[in-house]
Amino acid sequence: MKVAMLSPIAWRTTPKNYGPWEQEASVLTEALVKKGMDVT
Repeated sequence: MKVAMLSPIAWRTTPKNYGPWEQEASVLTEALVKKGMDVT
């Protein structure tokens, strides 16, 4: 399965001092990668 996570390339993920939505996207991406998904 291929999954695409959209995020600005100029910012680190998760950006410092950002809220829970950005943190959730980061945690989800890391978990999918650990399960062997092809995350872009």
